[in-house]
Amino acid sequence: MTRPPVFSSTLGIAEGLAVQHAGLRPLKQVMGVSYYNVGWQSMPWGRNRAGWFGTGGDGETFELESQTAAWNAARHLAVGRLREEAVAAGADAVVGVQLKRSLRDWASDLVEFVAIGTAVRSERYDLGPEPLLCNLSGQDVAKLISHGFWPAGIVGGSTVAYVATGWSQQRRAGGLFSSMSNQELPDYSQGVYDARALAMERLTRTAHELHAHGVVGVTVDRSMRDYEREVNNTTYRDLIITMHILGTAIIEQADGPPPPEKFIALPLS
Repeated sequence: MTRPPVFSSTLGIAEGLAVQHAGLRPLKQVMGVSYYNVGWQSMPWGRNRAGWFGTGGDGETFELESQTAAWNAARHLAVGRLREEAVAAGADAVVGVQLKRSLRDWASDLVEFVAIGTAVRSERYDLGPEPLLCNLSGQDVAKLISHGFWPAGIVGGSTVAYVATGWSQQRRAGGLFSSMSNQELPDYSQGVYDARALAMERLTRTAHELHAHGVVGVTVDRSMRDYEREVNNTTYRDLIITMHILGTAIIEQADGPPPPEKFIALPLS
């Protein structure tokens, strides 16, 4: 008697049952990894410092191109390798994809991206030659399919933004009584908005390339650190923001034909 193949998955019990109810059979756990070295990055000075052009001003946000490119390239490689494992497993899709990223203490110029998920095969639909990837749970995938939507792929965008504080915030934060009153630091607040816009621009561009109608399951992860520098005998406390946005692009099948159903031949005897 031949035993059926044993599968491993990242899905919980409820997720696994929901996926199978939607006609998706788990095959195996798949993974993609990328370690990426960050090249040299110059830091922008900013123009609105005290004494520059005779006047002060508000802060400015600059994207650090080298660090930004490293994060986006590492994610692209990790997701691509996860897809390759899914192709080798004969999968139609990968659900529950989790992307973990980190900077290593022992190598400050090294970034790590790990993508892991569960490869599944559709027993009901023909989904095309390339496995579809999504970071949604098994329950969410089942709900999407039952309501006429289908995941088109994982979309994401990363940015590393440098917020060069202006003289206006420096004067507000460095005054004699500044630590005794509540006050907003507007350059930092605007810098977070600017970083989000840069990351979202990349995510939206990828969604358009997939002809998606929307993006669901969006997660926003950010980290910040101070960066002090001396300008004209004044110490400015700037901010470096790293932001990652990730989601699943979806297509509404109501606007077009649904994926064709597979036909299974049954014996008549």
